[in-house]
Amino acid sequence: MKNANKKMLVAISALTLSSMVSAQLEEVLVSAQKREQSLQDVPIAISAVNEELLEKTGINTITEVIPMVPGLTGADYGLATNSWAIRGIGSNDWTIGSEPSVGVFVDDSYVGRNIFASTNFFDINRIEVVKGPQGTLFGRNAAAGAVSLITNKPGDENELRLGVAVGDEGQQRYEVVGNWAVSDSFALRLAYQHQEWDGMWTEVNSGDDMYTESDVVRVSARWDVTDNLEALIKFNYGKAKTNYTSAINIPTNLAQPGVEYPDRFAINQPNFEQNEDDGFGLRLTWAINESLTLVSITDARHGENDYYEDVDGTADDLAIDMALLGGAVGGLDIPVGLGADADTFYQEFRLNGETDRLTWFTGVSYYTEDLDNSRWEVDYVATALGFPIGSQRIESRAENKSFGIYGDVTWQVSDRLALIAGLRWNSDEKDWCTNTLVDDFGDSGGPTDGPLCDEKDWDEFTSRLVAQYNMSDDTMVFASVSQGYKGGGFNTSVADLDGDFIAETLVSFDPETSIAYELGLKSSLLDGRMQFNGSIYFTDYESLQVALFSFDDGQQIRDAGNAETKGFEGELSYALTDGIILMANYSHMDTEIVDGPLSGQTLAYAPEDTFSIGANIDHAFLGGSLNWFAMYNYTGEFYHDIDNASEEKSYGLLNAKVTYQPASARWDLSLAADNITDEDYATLRADFGWGDQLHWGYKRMMRAEFNLYF
Repeated sequence: MKNANKKMLVAISALTLSSMVSAQLEEVLVSAQKREQSLQDVPIAISAVNEELLEKTGINTITEVIPMVPGLTGADYGLATNSWAIRGIGSNDWTIGSEPSVGVFVDDSYVGRNIFASTNFFDINRIEVVKGPQGTLFGRNAAAGAVSLITNKPGDENELRLGVAVGDEGQQRYEVVGNWAVSDSFALRLAYQHQEWDGMWTEVNSGDDMYTESDVVRVSARWDVTDNLEALIKFNYGKAKTNYTSAINIPTNLAQPGVEYPDRFAINQPNFEQNEDDGFGLRLTWAINESLTLVSITDARHGENDYYEDVDGTADDLAIDMALLGGAVGGLDIPVGLGADADTFYQEFRLNGETDRLTWFTGVSYYTEDLDNSRWEVDYVATALGFPIGSQRIESRAENKSFGIYGDVTWQVSDRLALIAGLRWNSDEKDWCTNTLVDDFGDSGGPTDGPLCDEKDWDEFTSRLVAQYNMSDDTMVFASVSQGYKGGGFNTSVADLDGDFIAETLVSFDPETSIAYELGLKSSLLDGRMQFNGSIYFTDYESLQVALFSFDDGQQIRDAGNAETKGFEGELSYALTDGIILMANYSHMDTEIVDGPLSGQTLAYAPEDTFSIGANIDHAFLGGSLNWFAMYNYTGEFYHDIDNASEEKSYGLLNAKVTYQPASARWDLSLAADNITDEDYATLRADFGWGDQLHWGYKRMMRAEFNLYF
């Protein structure tokens, strides 16, 4: 019996050792340097999430990518008012007079406005998050970093997938993905998704359950015009709506007073937001010869957003009146309505080339946007009297143009050493008009005597230098210095400088610049079974653009002074056996405004510590395969605002999914759960002087998913 046990142990050990020896991590390919490379060969701090991981995690928005990427933070608040930050740098302003700090690109096309960037994405090949200032790697500069989404293009085989998911909290999702290889040179692809949830919270005055629903569709075509010319054509459309927009006033919530995370709340007017966008894209790739490739990228988009919010977040009108007016009118309600539309056009030409020692690309880009904030309505309604005692009405328009010339070259000095240099010249021109029709309380600087218009332009040179050294075939180190730039702009609020109660001056703000230093390591260990990538960084920002709110002049972007961010990021993947992959990431971040009126303050959405740990397990089951996936994400304490007045306590979210697929691979069935421990947290906290207001993060959600493959 003892000998039998010994033989069994030896057999198990041999099988385990054999599995460990054969285990390999799959190579992750990225294109941040405008050519397809292994992630481990790119001397940039970049995190990539591939299609398989996107499906396992159920990621549909940029915010949902955050747990997978150290250094990426932010939150959802409504549909088009999301906020993202990379290494502590983000934008807390959504008006049309400013630019985002984090650049979003879809198939290399710049997506400059949240109307487009916040749409649910679907049928994505991978997401690349490139950290630190980016000027030479993308057609448009990005001050904090870039989020690049690469969609699946039409393939050479016919395939069809039908998917459905249902769960608690009214969850429903329907998906169709089809690929039709019409001929050897022409293929079509269709991707459609409908998604909704309903019932997580209830507004008691209307009886409405909170909900969000969206539809996205993309039709693409690939045409091999000749052996060396490929055309990719895309049409996309998205529409989403929700009534979950308010940040609820916790102390004055008449439904459940003082409860920080209630199930029910009370406001005066139902909230509503609707976002709709469509776009067309054309990408031409011409392989001129074996060493030269010319790429043309054309992208045109149109979007509309309609937004309504009971901004005081409560139906306790007397409490708001007491806070603002000392109870003078017997009750006060503050509804806000916003409406905007955007038209954007992007064109880029890029030439890639290589020789024995040099790999390079150079390009020009042009981006224009026509933005119209047609509805900006704020009312101070005296509910006891039944009419507004003051209002605000603003119309604004922006016509922005940006032109860039850039280039990047890699010199392979030896088999181990490579030097990289990049240079960009960027020119921004902004034509701005605003007309404050009504501003009874002077919240935005006072009314204007008709439209106020101005035009400003800025230009800037930015560069990057990188030294890459391959210590071995499996280990690479790099050092880099790069410059960043974010254009100036205009505030919606105006100024009354002569004291006649008529505002006559537009309030502009200057560009933001930065310089970043980084040391990085990329390594493959244990015969390819383990990968560890890490970097330390320091970034110095000058004239940091920050939006601040006051009742004297509304929300205005101001020069907050200089800021510094520094930290460490690490990512680890380990194939324990052929069927078990463990993964972890960690970020330590230290941010501070070092001079100016906000000196000493920590940047918003910049937790000192975040980490994620996860496991992906595959094994045979009932003649097919069973996959177990789980990930835990920890977010340390952070502030929601630059004033450091609204602090979020640390919290952790645990998500998991188990999937069965038979040997035929014709279908699969999954059970998934998000926020399994039902952790309470807020995606936004604010206090405007009438109490702490919260926009809550999603509660625990469970669902079943079923897919058919043809």
